[in-house]
Amino acid sequence: MKRLSFFLLLISCCFVNANEMNAQFDQANQAYRSGNYQKCAQIYQSILSQGYENAELYYNLGNAYYKMNNVPAAILHYERARRLSPSDPDIAHNLALANLRVTDKIDAIPELFFISWWHDLLDLRSADQWAWIAIASLWGTVFATTLLLTNLLPGSLRTLLSAIVFAGTLFSAVSLTGMIASSRAEKNHHFAIIFSPTVTVKSAPDENSTNLFVLHEGVKIELLDHVSQWSKFKLVDGKIGWAPSSSFEAI
Repeated sequence: MKRLSFFLLLISCCFVNANEMNAQFDQANQAYRSGNYQKCAQIYQSILSQGYENAELYYNLGNAYYKMNNVPAAILHYERARRLSPSDPDIAHNLALANLRVTDKIDAIPELFFISWWHDLLDLRSADQWAWIAIASLWGTVFATTLLLTNLLPGSLRTLLSAIVFAGTLFSAVSLTGMIASSRAEKNHHFAIIFSPTVTVKSAPDENSTNLFVLHEGVKIELLDHVSQWSKFKLVDGKIGWAPSSSFEAI
């Protein structure tokens, strides 16, 4: 009975937390509709502080900051939303709008077409989503293979199943490769958004080192190294420099 009571209590707590979370979402949405974007952002941040996150939450929070003309915060949360839902067109659209308001226009180094195509393919899904696709493809392939091995099906259907097995095997391989590549990218590549209005980029982690160039808020950087209160980073155009770690926030 004690185990059952504890289980029922746990379920009740989950329902209570879910109801409270939905109530907070409704309050935030109402604040957004009424134009109180500051209150809306505070409620969404409160939800995040409780350990809850999803793409919709980050997207809505990005919208609130965009309405408050806080461009770096809007970009940061759009990027976090895109990390969880890479193929969402609304996230991509609003992120592009926010980036138009960034002072620095930095062009990425051109890639070979097949490398660009592969990166675009990976960006369609997160590592977790690629994993689920791979699992579904593998199960479908196994099921089709099992039917094919029974030798109880007519020739036309066996031809169709053979095509399904081939396509499923190929799709499973692509999905597994996408999962591994996306997982490695998420693990090894760390990005951040510049939050300081202006940042003088240095040649070394030292205030007295050579000034290289100046960046403004909203620029996305890739973090490479960290020394004391300084971070080494790279821009999409290949430029590398050092800046105070307090000048940016990690995605």
